[in-house]
Amino acid sequence: MAMETREFLRGKTILIVGATGFLGKVFLEKILREQPDVRCIFTLIRSKNVESAQAKLQSQVISKQLFGLLRERYKESYQEFMATKIVPVVGDVALNDLGIEESLRDELCAKVDIVVNSAATTTFNERYDISMKVNALGSKNVIDFCKRCCNLQLLCHISTAYVNVGSMGTVREEVVRTGERVSYSGGEISLSQIESECNLIKETIEEFKTVLGESWSYDKESKYMKEFGAQRAMKFGWPNAYVFTKAVGELMVDYFREDIPTVIIRPTIIESSLKEPFPGWIEGIRMMDPILIGYGKGRLSFFLADPHLILDVIPVDMVANCMIASIARNSSQCGLHIYHVGSSHANPLKDTTSRDYWYNYFSAHPCTSENGSIVRVKKLRYLESMADFKFYMTLYYLIPFQILYVVDKILLGRFKLQPLYTFLLEKYRFAVKLAHIYEPFLFFKGRFNTSNTQDLWNKISVRDQEIFNFDVKSIDWKHYFLECHIPGLLTYVIGGSK
Repeated sequence: MAMETREFLRGKTILIVGATGFLGKVFLEKILREQPDVRCIFTLIRSKNVESAQAKLQSQVISKQLFGLLRERYKESYQEFMATKIVPVVGDVALNDLGIEESLRDELCAKVDIVVNSAATTTFNERYDISMKVNALGSKNVIDFCKRCCNLQLLCHISTAYVNVGSMGTVREEVVRTGERVSYSGGEISLSQIESECNLIKETIEEFKTVLGESWSYDKESKYMKEFGAQRAMKFGWPNAYVFTKAVGELMVDYFREDIPTVIIRPTIIESSLKEPFPGWIEGIRMMDPILIGYGKGRLSFFLADPHLILDVIPVDMVANCMIASIARNSSQCGLHIYHVGSSHANPLKDTTSRDYWYNYFSAHPCTSENGSIVRVKKLRYLESMADFKFYMTLYYLIPFQILYVVDKILLGRFKLQPLYTFLLEKYRFAVKLAHIYEPFLFFKGRFNTSNTQDLWNKISVRDQEIFNFDVKSIDWKHYFLECHIPGLLTYVIGGSK
């Protein structure tokens, strides 16, 4: 009989790459809360020195409200407990040897049992060079580090289910690699092309600087590299640089891991916690939240999407629980194991249903506008094509703005409407840009098979199921949206709480 998960974690030394991220923090908190006898958790932190790494760990992790239950448990000794269990390590996933100083690297390689790589830049339109360094080449750097670890039992690599975003029908928990290529129904790229792509990135940046000369600025370069990344991703068959570089990251893991026991976790749309350490905790605006917030504040009455879309949402605590269970179950086991952590297969959520929940919540708990008036919402309308979306945006936003502009010009700026027109025009352009970014996900026709994840769930003990719940069938979506996610989003993101 397999060892129960909490007992497995006892005395383990873990390296987390990406512990300051949303998922990384939830994973870290759950381990410390359920197994305080874990030996040590090293956290790779991008910083200039140990002192600044410690300060970042304190401000971005230890002081967060997420750790409230641990703070209550240890009271005055909370800081002392955290200091004995969490050790910040100055480094950078984008660098060789993870940027770790040599003597410390050797110490880590001798001690670490488990490596968790949750480091990623998740912005869809991030600079191409940054996305490639962190999401793709960073995965290779982690693998190289793992090969140095003499006692390593497992690598847990966090990917995304949407590396297969162009697929149709059932998406299986299988590698997207064929030989030396990463591929799916929409496109493919080879290892040799990746090397060429990295060289192209360097050449493109140098050429851009040369052409602009004295007019060069980092902001101009960033804008150009974001656009360049989108073009390159689409050339290879992926809709944006994020999912493309995450797919390349999987190629790196699978091809270079050799005999390292490896788990790849592919979450879908990670949102606020369902239950742990308390309902609704979230950090930052996640994938569907700009639409939800814009709707609640009365800034969005329609958007682009397939009205029959299955919204594949997964609470962050379930992803963390699945990570922990998969680590315990597969450590020291040869091979690669892939787990989709999502809801579309076992507990599908229709987007029309989620919009009803949004309407019900904001009808009962309306937001207030900047001038203090109550915002009354109507049900969000979805438009089924980009052409329809642009037509409505032009009819209801752009044309009125243009009329406003002409009137102000005729009246010689008497009412000073130019700044308002410029502001509203930027909002129009932003909405259209957002629609372009989200379009592949809002018309995605696939559903993610979770057979491996379900098999993992069935094999862990009843006690483990109680402690590390990742059974998506247990989610009541109405309760989740009305009692957890929307209140949590308004409290921890819009309200600014930690």
